[in-house]
Amino acid sequence: MSYFPAKVPKYIIMVALLAIIIVAGSMFFDYYTKEQTISKVEGIWEKADNHRANGNYGQAVNIYESVFEVISPDQFQREYGLNYYYMGKTYEEIAYLTHNSINLQKSISAYTMAKNYLTQESYPREFALVRYGMGDAYLKLHGMNNRENDIQISIAAYEQSLNYFSMSRDSFYFASLNNKLGNAYRKMGVHHNNSGYFLTAINHYNESLRVFRKDVYPVEYAGVQNNLGNTYLELSNIHDRENNINRAITAYKEALTILSMDTHPLEYATVQNNLGNSYFELSKIENKKANSEKAVDSYHESLKIFTSDRFPVEHEGIMDNLVKAYKNI
Repeated sequence: MSYFPAKVPKYIIMVALLAIIIVAGSMFFDYYTKEQTISKVEGIWEKADNHRANGNYGQAVNIYESVFEVISPDQFQREYGLNYYYMGKTYEEIAYLTHNSINLQKSISAYTMAKNYLTQESYPREFALVRYGMGDAYLKLHGMNNRENDIQISIAAYEQSLNYFSMSRDSFYFASLNNKLGNAYRKMGVHHNNSGYFLTAINHYNESLRVFRKDVYPVEYAGVQNNLGNTYLELSNIHDRENNINRAITAYKEALTILSMDTHPLEYATVQNNLGNSYFELSKIENKKANSEKAVDSYHESLKIFTSDRFPVEHEGIMDNLVKAYKNI
């Protein structure tokens, strides 16, 4: 005997189809509504970005804060976290201009909030960006407060970000993070007068130069070379004095193959002052007159940009260096 399933009544089929249509329609409506909201938020972000680009940071912060009225963390976890991240970047930019640690603390608070929503498990790239920003903020905070703990937090944040931004995944961020880690370890070397930290910094700078090559990223290349020069000059105070000073001079000169007075005046003047300092230190070891004269030439080049009316603080410092160099001739 064969058995056949009973015939399903048409009205049941119609009800089932209708239910499917309603569920699918509801899902589509929810998706469409969410996409519309995200598009609206992105439009707000673009408006805030324009204010940041024009230096209207207070207005940018107000616009970012308005985003929290449009979305909730339950439905828009990524966008909610990113909004805190953008606020953190904005406060960091304000702090850079005002040299105010209060704004850096606001930046750190915003990054901390962002991390609550942009978790490493759910949004690894966004999490890495937040840790990158956190590293920057704490390193800048150290520049204002000179606290070693700020450098340690900065290093930990950068290294956590570097766990994601590998050479293969994002070479630019990889190079940038290694350069920043170099800066952080160099500052640790200054704190402890320890050559180990300086050597670690040099290793990170060299990792950075794997990407920031002269022919591909010339400006970034010059920046890393200047950082290398600073590190070698500071390392020369601990050991292998003459060789490390000469390494510093080589690095500064390499930076100046890219930087010029016309294209990058502030960077050019900064490196010229650093080069002058290196020649002055070398004059204490050998060829006193000749190296002092080279120091004087570099300081004069720097003063072409760092004039008394435009950069009074920098001008005064270089003038002090110049006087010492002249006395040494």
